[in-house]
Amino acid sequence: MARQVCRLALDSWQVDGESAESVLLVLSELVTNAVQHARPPLSVQLHLHEDQADRYVWIGITDGGPVPPVQGHKGRCPDDEHGRGLIIVDALAVAHGTQPHAGGATHWACLDAETDVGERRAHRS
Repeated sequence: MARQVCRLALDSWQVDGESAESVLLVLSELVTNAVQHARPPLSVQLHLHEDQADRYVWIGITDGGPVPPVQGHKGRCPDDEHGRGLIIVDALAVAHGTQPHAGGATHWACLDAETDVGERRAHRS
């Protein structure tokens, strides 16, 4: 459901191509982490930032704080499918982080909203 709502927002903001796919992937990873590792409630925030030089999509996933670890509990995914989410977020986002607050935390990422992300990354390097 989060991907569908995000896709509608991206379409209305005319973010498409590789940028849209990157935003959707990062959104999915952050939501998955919240579902697997945090308490409810869960909310998703999306914002488009535009100025003369840049265009970014900001994603925020707010949760109710971490779930205490259960001894002997293995994740729901096999080991070869687990633990890559934040590596993906780090590779695709311009910036990302966590903002703790009373009752939980917001995990956020900021991504380029340009059509040609590869070209934008080359300029940042």
